[in-house]
Amino acid sequence: MFVREAVVAGAFYPLPYSQTKQYLDSVIAYTDKKISPYSIIVPHAGYVYSGHIAAKAYGMIKDFDAYIILGPNHTGLGEEISIFKGVYRMPFGDVYSDDELIQDILSFSEFAKEDYFAHIQEHSIEVQLPFIDYISNKPYKIVPIVVGTHSRYKLKELGIALANAINNIQKDVLIVVSSDMNHYENEDITNKKDMMAIDKILQLDEDGLLDVVEKNNISMCGVACAYCSIVASKRLGAQKASLIEHKTSGNVNGDYSQVVGYASLAIE
Repeated sequence: MFVREAVVAGAFYPLPYSQTKQYLDSVIAYTDKKISPYSIIVPHAGYVYSGHIAAKAYGMIKDFDAYIILGPNHTGLGEEISIFKGVYRMPFGDVYSDDELIQDILSFSEFAKEDYFAHIQEHSIEVQLPFIDYISNKPYKIVPIVVGTHSRYKLKELGIALANAINNIQKDVLIVVSSDMNHYENEDITNKKDMMAIDKILQLDEDGLLDVVEKNNISMCGVACAYCSIVASKRLGAQKASLIEHKTSGNVNGDYSQVVGYASLAIE
């Protein structure tokens, strides 16, 4: 069994874990009425910048049996669509992959491959795990998928495969999209570009999302993951999406000349 060690502990989120838990205690405020979305979209920067944005979404949702976590490939390593089977070794404990769900996804998808290399240094999935563990009141497993292609054909096929696999298994499953929004432009430009992309997500328009991102050079790193989640969520019955929170790094450090946008959304 592959073991993937935590690589951004102490950088993207605090060490020791007691400090991470203290942070999560301060930012996750549970809502009175929990929602059960098909998918959420949450940021993956260092917690000091985007943790409070992700926390808004995690505080709203019920806990699930399994989490399919889609993250972009920042390193270029591994397969185009890389599914990790094994253990993510985190400061709070080991998180195991849902091998049954993984086998279903692999059987429904021509392009998804079991792969370790895309996950070794990739932070976008790891940073979601403390949030998931924190909100979970029952045992859970994960399906970590690193997506490194923008081929619409492959992304649509993966989205359909995710929906088929979820329909095929007797578990409550949430798709988690790990994505930041526009990068390293000023506050006004980033807010404008982010809302272009967010509007397409709110319309559940996966092709429109890729179109607007490509046409306007919006550096939304997880756009391919969002594309898959919209496809899957609609096949599972999604009727709407909602924006939970949107901010930029400028709201944290006061530098509005070069910001990164962060958004949390839910697809129900």
